[in-house]
Amino acid sequence: MEKARFHSLVVLQVKVIYCLFAALALSVVAVLDLVEARTVFAAVAAAFALALLLYALVLLLRGQQRSSPVTEWLMILGLSLFTLFGMQTHEDVVHWVYFVPGYIYFLFPFHVASYLALVYSTAMVLMVISEFDSYLRLQILFTYGACYAFAVMYALINDRHNHGLSAIVNTDPVTQVYNQYQLSLDLSKEMTRADRQTDLLSLVGIVIPPSWRVLKTEEYESRLSYLTKRLKRCLRRFDTCYRLDSDVFVVLLPHSTDAVVEALCENLMDDLEGSGRFEGLADIRLRKDSYHPEDDVEDMIARMEKESDDQHA
Repeated sequence: MEKARFHSLVVLQVKVIYCLFAALALSVVAVLDLVEARTVFAAVAAAFALALLLYALVLLLRGQQRSSPVTEWLMILGLSLFTLFGMQTHEDVVHWVYFVPGYIYFLFPFHVASYLALVYSTAMVLMVISEFDSYLRLQILFTYGACYAFAVMYALINDRHNHGLSAIVNTDPVTQVYNQYQLSLDLSKEMTRADRQTDLLSLVGIVIPPSWRVLKTEEYESRLSYLTKRLKRCLRRFDTCYRLDSDVFVVLLPHSTDAVVEALCENLMDDLEGSGRFEGLADIRLRKDSYHPEDDVEDMIARMEKESDDQHA
């Protein structure tokens, strides 16, 4: 999984550097406000600078980022409340609304950020219309619209770039396991090796519960990520995990015997059933399959996906 780790590390480092630069810029703003005796605004800028600095340190210490953790929700909630209610008491607060779209798209995945930005923008526009005269409305809304459009376009380009990068490294960006294309490549090689060495080659399919598929995207991806973390703990050093396009997970087990396959399945189910973090973990189904000389790559992948169809029938 070296390429998957490298991809994750690059994304993490970019986010940390962005946080540090943003914290530095806000520190300068805080100093300027303090010089002008605007202590309230200086305190707000310093608080957000400190929050970004702490967030960068958390990312470095944790070594990976989760999908929308509590820290990010608190930062956006604090900035949103400060701008929406602060505009009613002091007109200078309106300049902070231009930061919000960029922060939302920076801190959250694109699909989540789009909903949050739309809700915030609606509330902000209504408040600007009700609190400011027609001349100021036009300036504020035009500048905010430009900032909003820039944030959306930047986030969209970044999202597509991440998808393109994940395709290059052949990994799934959510679970950090290999994708179906990489399974086709690896399975073809292992089948050739098994034929030449008269060795055993097995697959184990992990089929998620149908109830998970109706969840919201963020919750669904969180469960898939948790499942793969549990699954990786049960694998041998040379076993490999893949996520199919149908969201069936497949473990490729070279040099495997029936006892090895059974041990993997038992360890995984014992681990999942002993965890109460998510509902439905005990409803996960496993499918065992072995390579035969008459099989080809498409046949074996189709059998793994057929298990998913059977579960939904």
